[in-house]
Amino acid sequence: MTQIDLSTKLDPNAQRFARAFVSHVLSRCDPEVLVSRSLDFTSFDSPTHVLAFGKASVKMAQACVQGLGSRFSGGIVLAPDSLFPDPAPNTALQYFGVDHPAPSHRNVAATDALVQYARKIPAEHNYCIVCISGGGSAHLCSPRQGVTIEQLFETTNTLNAGGASIQELNEARKSLETLKGGGLAEILAHVGYCQAVVLSDVLDDDLNTIASGPMISLAHPVEHTIIGNHQTALDAADDFFGGLGVGICKAGISGGSSDRGRELAGAYQESGQAACLFAGETTVDASGTTGVGGPCIELTLACALELAESGQADWITLGLATDGIDGPTDAAGAVITSEMLADPYNQLSAHKALVDHNTLPFLDSIHATIRSGPTGTNLNDLCLVSPCDALRADRGLG
Repeated sequence: MTQIDLSTKLDPNAQRFARAFVSHVLSRCDPEVLVSRSLDFTSFDSPTHVLAFGKASVKMAQACVQGLGSRFSGGIVLAPDSLFPDPAPNTALQYFGVDHPAPSHRNVAATDALVQYARKIPAEHNYCIVCISGGGSAHLCSPRQGVTIEQLFETTNTLNAGGASIQELNEARKSLETLKGGGLAEILAHVGYCQAVVLSDVLDDDLNTIASGPMISLAHPVEHTIIGNHQTALDAADDFFGGLGVGICKAGISGGSSDRGRELAGAYQESGQAACLFAGETTVDASGTTGVGGPCIELTLACALELAESGQADWITLGLATDGIDGPTDAAGAVITSEMLADPYNQLSAHKALVDHNTLPFLDSIHATIRSGPTGTNLNDLCLVSPCDALRADRGLG
């Protein structure tokens, strides 16, 4: 179970609320649960191999191993080392550590191992399940001839810092690498049957964008099954508020984080102060700044500041990056109450933090930051604003 770390100086009721909400959402976004619900493993009646990459790869692969039982024939998982089970429950499933968000030489070596394994899968009477999740573009890394890892690293960092969308980033990656845009599907074309299982972290579930579409090939079509997306996370959040009622649920948000945060504050005020929920993927253009922050916590702070400056009282706002890592930070999100921004000095400091895209130090200073480390799932970001009535222990939330 994911450990949720909050400042001991945070209001105890806010701590209780944040822990309950985050735990509730993550439990319903668990990739093992989503894979088990979505796949009919009885249809895999031949030896089946599993290849997995992305932030949810470990749990997705483990669910496949469990579901396949004796039909599981081996496989490879690429993931950050912190997500590896210790000890590994199945020696036939090999784990290779990779770096994120920028690719590295480790990622190239791990990808080479996966490709070699894929090529050796027997052509007849063998199946393959390919588990794909967000982060897979960095993990599955195979530069084209003449392209260096340093060039990939620079491209990734420059586009991320400039607030590029995931679509823009992954289009650039496709031009520099071999497995993206159907390259892996071509390598697996000899296998009797392949199925891609996808945990979507992009808007509209664009299969060409998720992990840069490694199994999207016109020449070698592969069945894709999407097991969850940002709507899954939004539904979990909505369910958490079942007893209170929700005014507005909005999925698929995009654009600048601060703009969407102010929009969320406006939606809350227009709803008559019922809980409002946004889910999706926003961006921060931090080029020309040296601030430390991520899109989810910037959205959360922008929402809170808009409410505070309008004189609105008695609210709580909470943002959660479901993968546990908000952009380049170690934050999973933030929880802010109206009391935390009641002081005009804090409002001025919050405004400066947003302008400088330096939100993490400010949120740490007011004890608002949520930390969890990698969660093993990846369904974009959630942000909510609710009356402080949600903090009351007698509501029985979560």
